[in-house]
Amino acid sequence: MDDPLHRAFDFIHDFLPAETLAALQSHLLNPSSPLHNLRRSLTALAAQMLSLLAPLLDYLAALLANSPTIVAAAATLVIAVLILQVLSVVRRVMLFWTRLAFRLLFYAVVGLAASMVWQRGVERTVRDLVVVGSQVGGWVAGVASVWWEEYQRTQMAQAQAQAQQQSRGGYGGYRQARQR
Repeated sequence: MDDPLHRAFDFIHDFLPAETLAALQSHLLNPSSPLHNLRRSLTALAAQMLSLLAPLLDYLAALLANSPTIVAAAATLVIAVLILQVLSVVRRVMLFWTRLAFRLLFYAVVGLAASMVWQRGVERTVRDLVVVGSQVGGWVAGVASVWWEEYQRTQMAQAQAQAQQQSRGGYGGYRQARQR
């Protein structure tokens, strides 16, 4: 009863009906079943391949034992590839959820607009959209003017700092102090 199939049947005998379990046991545990034939042929093939590849594997093991730098470089490369694969999966998951959220947002806005048109009619909806659009436009214009004023103030401060630096004759007045 050391066979993995016997152990698997021990685990699933509580979940399957008796007739299904009997049919599975008669087909899978039969020594002439395709599963056993495949296992026997794969085991024989692995034994043949091991006898053919044993000298090559011994040579590679000796080579790697003599040059640990190659092993360290290979380990570093494998770790880097694994990290990149994990980051790629994380990126794909984030893209999926972000796309899903924006699609839901888009369809929610479309549904909201359709319900507004349905409840208020086209004329009142257009009028409300024009009012909201003008308020948003005024807000954007206010933000743009504040941004432009800050940009101009920063440009002037930068020009003054450059003028002061040039009048001192170097960074922090170092040249002037050395010449005295």
